Amino acid sequence: MRTNIFPMTALYTALFCLACILAAPGPALAETVVIGTRNPVQDTANVQKAVDGGGSVLLKGDFDFGEKGRVLIRKSVEIRGEVDSLGLPVTIIRGGFWNFYSPLPVPGAPPAKKGPIISVSSLHFQGPKGTPLHFPYAAGLTIRNNIVENVEPQELKVEWTESDSLLFAAGVVAGTRLDYRKTPLERAVSGVITIKDNRFHMMVNKPGMTAGRGVMVDWTWGALIRVENNIITKASRNGIELLDNVRSDKGEGSILVAGNKIVTDDRGIEYPNKFTANGIVAGWYFDTAGGSDFARNSKALILRNRVEIRGETSTGVFCYGNDATVAGNDIIVSGGDKSRGIIQTGSRGFFTANRFRGKGQYAIFNVPFEKLTASTNIFAWNDFKEFTGLKGQMLLSGDLNRVLGRVMVKDKGRGNTQEDVPPVGLPGSEFEGDDWEPVESLP
Repeated sequence: MRTNIFPMTALYTALFCLACILAAPGPALAETVVIGTRNPVQDTANVQKAVDGGGSVLLKGDFDFGEKGRVLIRKSVEIRGEVDSLGLPVTIIRGGFWNFYSPLPVPGAPPAKKGPIISVSSLHFQGPKGTPLHFPYAAGLTIRNNIVENVEPQELKVEWTESDSLLFAAGVVAGTRLDYRKTPLERAVSGVITIKDNRFHMMVNKPGMTAGRGVMVDWTWGALIRVENNIITKASRNGIELLDNVRSDKGEGSILVAGNKIVTDDRGIEYPNKFTANGIVAGWYFDTAGGSDFARNSKALILRNRVEIRGETSTGVFCYGNDATVAGNDIIVSGGDKSRGIIQTGSRGFFTANRFRGKGQYAIFNVPFEKLTASTNIFAWNDFKEFTGLKGQMLLSGDLNRVLGRVMVKDKGRGNTQEDVPPVGLPGSEFEGDDWEPVESLP
């Protein structure tokens, strides 16, 4: 019996051709282009139709969303505008109310599956209501190179000392805090959240009545949060607010705030406390027990930001959690007698190489708050040369904290220590250059 054997060379040739076919890129997904008409009904409908298709959407020209125009995002999508020769956005979106919004599948319920992956970049929002960017449901979020200005505050039904409602305005909101105020919702907002290179100009007519934020990321689940290189001006509550962001059951979750430039408003709303208006607020406020819980606390890195505070009771950096690292920040205290550079309520934090300038109550204010004990922190080699402390340079109300470097400390805690030692330099030319040889025989 004769057996036909397929030649090996032919077999290799066939396999190679098959591999090439499989590896060859398929047809690229077409980019949907939408051109603004300045007609609110038409512009909102046109953008909604393009976003419903998912993929990549390019917005060109001048759009008007009217008083309440809103685009709902339910699929993964990349929305972007055009830029000029300097990279600044030239696509304009006027008006709107929560212009781009990713609603929860079932309001008030934890979603059964992950949300869409969303990117919004290079758009210039003028005069939106509340916020132009609101994302309570997403499995990844990128907000980059946008401009937000002239936000019209919306009214929230929140009882406080001044009224049974308050005004709210923000550059961008991620997380479920605004959409569902009762409790965090698991898995609603997760993945990588990047908010980078934006300009949020948050001036409002009534800063004493408006809870204004530039960036607000509250109540996420296992999110890797990155807020970098943004310019944020005149927020009447917090320039950057990152609160009660829960680590997932797999241990995912972190916070990085780096390279931002923030100037607060001169006045701010005294809700939910009298510290206002603030630069950066991170940690756990609604449930302070989470700030000391290893399983839930997303640790914060706050690095190389420039924060200028201008309010009577403003704070530059406010930490509400354990294990925070705050380093290399330039904090200008130009507000009132009750303003403070850094407030630390958590424990085991590391605060180093921060520069304080201006005049205020304290440069560093270390004090327990509810479940947070303000203990066992290290404050090392911060720069107070250009700061005038009306009550002192540093107040320690927690216990077992350690201070390194020259600073005037008012110690009201227990077991705190201070050592006036110079900063430790990195290894360099001061070390001996000869090779070290081991001694083979000991005496």
